[in-house]
Amino acid sequence: MKKKHVNEISFLRSIACLSIVLLHSIVWGMEYIGFLSDLPSYSKTLLDSITVFLYYGTPTFIFITAFILGYSFRENGNIPKSFLTKRLKFILIPYLFMAVLYATPYSLVSVEQFFLKIVLNIFIGDFHAYFVLIIFQFYLLFVLFKNWLDTYSPIRVILFSLFVNVMYLSFFNFTNPIDIVFSDYIWERFYWIPFPGWIFYFSLAYYIGRHYRIFTHYISKYRTFVLVAPFLTGIILLYLYHSGLITIHSSKRIDIIFHTLSVIVFVLYVARNLKTIPPLFLSINKYSYGIYLLHTCFMSVLIVLFRYFSINFGIFTILILFVGSTVASMVSVYYMNRFPFGKYIVGKVDINTASLPPVKSKSIYVNTNSSSS
Repeated sequence: MKKKHVNEISFLRSIACLSIVLLHSIVWGMEYIGFLSDLPSYSKTLLDSITVFLYYGTPTFIFITAFILGYSFRENGNIPKSFLTKRLKFILIPYLFMAVLYATPYSLVSVEQFFLKIVLNIFIGDFHAYFVLIIFQFYLLFVLFKNWLDTYSPIRVILFSLFVNVMYLSFFNFTNPIDIVFSDYIWERFYWIPFPGWIFYFSLAYYIGRHYRIFTHYISKYRTFVLVAPFLTGIILLYLYHSGLITIHSSKRIDIIFHTLSVIVFVLYVARNLKTIPPLFLSINKYSYGIYLLHTCFMSVLIVLFRYFSINFGIFTILILFVGSTVASMVSVYYMNRFPFGKYIVGKVDINTASLPPVKSKSIYVNTNSSSS
């Protein structure tokens, strides 16, 4: 498949990646580092609000996945035979390694708990990398229904998928677990995995990718609304959360749908108007999948060190978790990719992007087979 160049998606991916790491830094820091619980109430409220605002991260990766598919195949309707094979090699295999890695602490409990956790991680995404199971559902749906997507009315598909997405999330957002086996777990976490909870992001992004020139025309035409929208949706989001109307603390909230869309459009607009993409964001983009997989591992190590040595940097501890886990992940991925097997463990680095000089908007490299998509 010919590789495509979409500047804005590289920038968007880096923003989404950093947002997820920052969110986990706040949530894990507040939960596992004792002295952070002694922060003033206004500081804790502020941090709590930031995490709610940042929940656009995971849906944004769904959007990026679909956008690249729509953009890459907008002219060529044939899906190469290697389409799923490459993604199995560079996305699913590292996911399987991470499923084992993050089950390792359970071996301290018992061998049975260790193997049970491996099974749960692999098959129902019982750890932070559950996102991989979601995108593989969409890869399969893309292979099966691409011709239908290309010939059916985009407006009808988008509106229908929005209806399905809202109804699906409403059911789990506003109902209590029913009397079935594992219902508490289903309502608490497993409903994240099936594709109906994300289908609007996929269908919308797929058609935006196919008709990207038209889309960019409209975001430029309505740039005032584009620039204001994330702040409006953010205010609504925080009002619904702090007022107790929607108390779910995750990206699987109904109001996150519209907030995520507003943030995505905002970031795409900003990226299109940058003369060059800052090198830092290029680096985050090419290491994004490895950062996504590894950051919580290094975050856990830092938390143990903070607790063991009673190190107290106050609220700046969160910044240390954020920067430390990101940098450690990038370094690990860099060195692991110097070995032939490394990319199958921690994900593949986009080497071609790394070799590019700073470029003008509209010409930055995006690998359509990138493991972070």
